[in-house]
Amino acid sequence: MFWKRVISAIILIPVVIFLVWWGGYPYSALIILVTALMLIEFWGLSQSIGGRGGRIFTVACGVLFCLSAVDLIGSKIPVELALALTLLLPFSYQIFRDKIDVAFLSVASTLLGVIYIGWAFGYHLILLRGISDAGRGLIFFLLVTVWLGDTAAYLFGKRFGRHKLRPTISPGKTIEGTIAGIVFGTLGGFGVWSFFLQDILSFSHALILGVLLGAVSQLSDLSESVIKRSANVKDSGDLIPGHGGLLDRCDSLIFSAPALYYYFVYLVNLT
Repeated sequence: MFWKRVISAIILIPVVIFLVWWGGYPYSALIILVTALMLIEFWGLSQSIGGRGGRIFTVACGVLFCLSAVDLIGSKIPVELALALTLLLPFSYQIFRDKIDVAFLSVASTLLGVIYIGWAFGYHLILLRGISDAGRGLIFFLLVTVWLGDTAAYLFGKRFGRHKLRPTISPGKTIEGTIAGIVFGTLGGFGVWSFFLQDILSFSHALILGVLLGAVSQLSDLSESVIKRSANVKDSGDLIPGHGGLLDRCDSLIFSAPALYYYFVYLVNLT
């Protein structure tokens, strides 16, 4: 399992780094593709819980929220339009179904997927294209902090973990691993800061952001685990060898991107 993780990382990480550095449409296409695939996995989880929402509607509405985040076709898709369609389409789908005893759960699960994945993950587009020249460096800061933190949490938890963090939600997570993840993630963030962000982030802001993203990424990871436990499955899918589904691999990034964006916009820019 560990070596499968390593091989997958060796293949995928350079591709992601290249697309982030390139930016523009290729990076936007990557985020939209990842969002769509995660929404498909989320739809599968919702089916296991009892939801009967439409897969096409779930994916379409989630991608609309992503598109509303960034200028792809000359003008942004208004978030109000994305929200209106997100409310209209799932209800319309249920109206024309004969079986309506799970309609409430189906609509609710669709809306959760759209907001949880489509809206939150769309901030990866906003970070790159919505914060002038700082976006590329901020995304590298985010990816290194979260992914290095995840790796450290996994390795230290396996070797030194004695105290379970939330055993009913994620049996493998330990307090020791979580602390190691935050520490090493912050150190990795400092490495990115020293190369790309010293002109726009102070040392203290970089420190706070490293700790913040480390903590939020753990919360984001546990949130996906809550959904998987509810669906009584171990992984959201099997797309990535050693990691499970794409949602399993990217879950830590879902809440972290909005956290980074709002910290930068409302705290860094005001100081």
